Amino acid sequence: MPLHDGAADLEKNDLPFSNVPGRFKPTSDDDACFKLWNMYISQAQEYDRALIESWKSDMDGMLLFSALYSAVLAAFIIESYKNLQEDPASTTSDLLVQMSRQLALLSNGTVSTFEEPTSFHPTASSLICNLLWFLALALALTCSLLATFVQQWTRDFLHKTTMRPSPVVQARVLAFSYFGLQRFGMHTFVDTIPILLHISLFFFFAGLLAFLLPVSFPLMYLMACVFALFVLVYLGLTCMPLFFLDAPYRTPLSDFLWRLGNRLHGYIIRLHGLRGDLSLTEAMIEKSLQDSSGRDIQCMQYTMKQLNFDTELVPMFEAIPEAVLSPRGGARLENFKLIASLIQSSEPENNIISRISHFISVSGTPSDSARQERDMTSCLKALWSLAHLIIEKPSLDDGDKIPAFWFDRSLLQALASLLDTELKDHLISTIALVRTSRLQSLKRCIDRVDQALSSPSTPAHEKLQIANDVFCCVSSDDIDWTSKAFLDHFTNLSRTLTKCSVDAWQDRADELVEEARVIVSHLQNSGRWKAALISVLGEFLSTAITDQVTPIEMEMTWKIIHTSLPSSFFDQILEVDEDEAVASFVLNNNTIIPSIVPPEIFIFIFRLFFSTGHVFSFHGSTKCRSIVQTYLNQCSNMNYLVTQDTESHLEECILQDLRTDESEYPNLCVTAIDKLYSGLGSQIAIVPPRLRFNRDPWWPATEVETEWILCSDIYNKLYLSETSVVDTSTLDDIRALGGRLMPDIPIPKPPPSPDSPELNKQWVDDIQKYVISIVVSIISKFIVMRSKDTRGVSLGDWSGMQTKLVGYEGRIYDSVQLQFAESIKKLVSVLPWMYPKESAVSQVFHKWIWRLSLDWVWITDLRSARILADAIQQHKVAGGGGSLWNQQDLLDRCLHIVQDAEGEHEPQIASIGISLDT
Repeated sequence: MPLHDGAADLEKNDLPFSNVPGRFKPTSDDDACFKLWNMYISQAQEYDRALIESWKSDMDGMLLFSALYSAVLAAFIIESYKNLQEDPASTTSDLLVQMSRQLALLSNGTVSTFEEPTSFHPTASSLICNLLWFLALALALTCSLLATFVQQWTRDFLHKTTMRPSPVVQARVLAFSYFGLQRFGMHTFVDTIPILLHISLFFFFAGLLAFLLPVSFPLMYLMACVFALFVLVYLGLTCMPLFFLDAPYRTPLSDFLWRLGNRLHGYIIRLHGLRGDLSLTEAMIEKSLQDSSGRDIQCMQYTMKQLNFDTELVPMFEAIPEAVLSPRGGARLENFKLIASLIQSSEPENNIISRISHFISVSGTPSDSARQERDMTSCLKALWSLAHLIIEKPSLDDGDKIPAFWFDRSLLQALASLLDTELKDHLISTIALVRTSRLQSLKRCIDRVDQALSSPSTPAHEKLQIANDVFCCVSSDDIDWTSKAFLDHFTNLSRTLTKCSVDAWQDRADELVEEARVIVSHLQNSGRWKAALISVLGEFLSTAITDQVTPIEMEMTWKIIHTSLPSSFFDQILEVDEDEAVASFVLNNNTIIPSIVPPEIFIFIFRLFFSTGHVFSFHGSTKCRSIVQTYLNQCSNMNYLVTQDTESHLEECILQDLRTDESEYPNLCVTAIDKLYSGLGSQIAIVPPRLRFNRDPWWPATEVETEWILCSDIYNKLYLSETSVVDTSTLDDIRALGGRLMPDIPIPKPPPSPDSPELNKQWVDDIQKYVISIVVSIISKFIVMRSKDTRGVSLGDWSGMQTKLVGYEGRIYDSVQLQFAESIKKLVSVLPWMYPKESAVSQVFHKWIWRLSLDWVWITDLRSARILADAIQQHKVAGGGGSLWNQQDLLDRCLHIVQDAEGEHEPQIASIGISLDT
């Protein structure tokens, strides 16, 4: 074995620490958690840095205070420790006094004895004073040392947790260090340092009293009072945060008393309505999140007061939409009270709407036009969001504080001045919502007038006075839509309410109340307010057409407006006068073409057109329908229009012209129907039965296309149903379509007893036979159309028709078989094999009609069989040639039917038939 291999084994097996794991190296799995650990590091480091910085700041302040405090304390100790030992100067003075006394006695011839000086004993006050001050000094110096240690430890903590760049290593070092910090009680250790310093301060004051006791009683009493006051203030600062969590005061003992109080069955924390094992700081944070609405409003008011210049409002504009709009759509109604504090203030400087209006008016033209446009866009977005919120929740509970109008007329005038700018897309939607909010405010005032007049416990005179006070908040200038009926009633109500102040009417208050209530009932008519919304939407869409812009949040704006009042906007039963309905005819505009008006705007214009009962009676409705048909012919996104037109009004526009023959361009009706079918998806398996054209005669191609759409839907409902039960609506469709196509064949009647399985099965089979007969009848009509118009395009969902017929093994009515045979005869008569293969007539003949069935078992009628056999023979004799799918099968089927009927023999059939390879 080589030497280095043996050395490796020795190192591996014989060294004393062979069981110690190797250094950590991140694996690929660890690296895969890179972002996950980064998330932990970002959160943990933010908390740790804030904690370390707070400790460091506390220790810096403590070091400074303890240094100054120790210096002052040392000066006092220098004076006080002298009282602990005998003073040599005092002893010398006593000796000199005794010597002078003895000399005086000797001069008088008197002999005196020498008195021994008394031994020195320090006073109790001196001992107490020095004991307390030396303890205070020791604690102060200890605090300084411990504060220095804490600063060193925090620096070491930050260094250890950031020295390795790998997120995995850094995260684990951070966790290891922090959990060690918790395990060894670092938080408690740091909290203990200021407690020691405060104890030292108490020792100092107590020692000061002992120091002054032998010096001066009055001075000692004075300092005792000061010390007592200090203790009371300290205790007050300590206990105040325990009972008032918003108190800014606290001492190191506050946390101790908080924990002690909560150990007594959680008394203190339950006192604040909180739960859990919370620290004092955590409890303060938790309490701050409860019942915060009042403080939030104060914060918003303070913010508005501090925004002295209009340019400072832009960040506020940018913040409002996020606070008001929900990402799921709609408004954040929970924030209404917070936002209401910004918009219901009577002081213009504190009212965000007034500030916005002023901002728009004085924006001017700064050198940075891009910045101006950006700021104004933010302003309009904020205004749109505020209007959205107010419309969603138009009133507060405290009715007296609700302003008459959230948005005044001056704001609309300011917005109108921006119509010539590049902000039209934002401006159109904003003006629409502001007008809608003003309509709500006007209606709210009228409703409050009605409440005042209907109060049962209020005298009539007071009712009139209260109603008049409310009604004075509005004027006829606030009616910005055309409605003669509304304006007349409004004027009459104003005249009636003002009569209450005339002495001649004092005795007729009850009569005035009843008169006012009748007028108010007219003003509250849902039709009048629907007319107002029509005016708003009409202006909204007309401006978009004129300026050729798509308003921002167009769909949301439309929805907010037409749902802003309780009544159903599209309920045509709501009466709207003719002068009020004019605003709904935005459609009467020749510029409404797809290249100018996209389908997203057109569908709203179209819905507005059908919002009143005057849609077909208005003198300009014929032109509007013509514009609709022209738009349908030119639009490339028909599927969108059909999907959005849930009320099927597109068909109504076409049908109205077909029924009354009022169309300016009749050919547009047919081509519009074709485009409509394309949007419906007539080539797919399931088509919604939106069109009911069974009573309207028009061009055959459109007629048979319509019939097939209905037939396809009936078939799918019948065969895709999980049960054998046929619902009533499907039966009605079968009856209507069958009566049109097969008037001589009655629809099978359901069994009298639905509980009979055999009868019910027989009835279902009969219904299927009836529907398949309808399918064959429609196929026959398509074939006839091709025989009459060999130059036209291929019509019919041939693939769908084949699918419904190819596997059918039941029977078909003889009259329908005959119709099918006659259609084949007509098609053969035009010699379709003589046309190019790509032509429609050739495609139908060569590709589709022979593939409709595999075995043709549904051909059972003798007359039909003879006609089909003759048609096939005519094709063969004429030399059409070619391999035609299933043509020979159909011929064989027809010859078998003829044989069975006439008694011919099999060899004759073979001699007549011409074998064709399939």
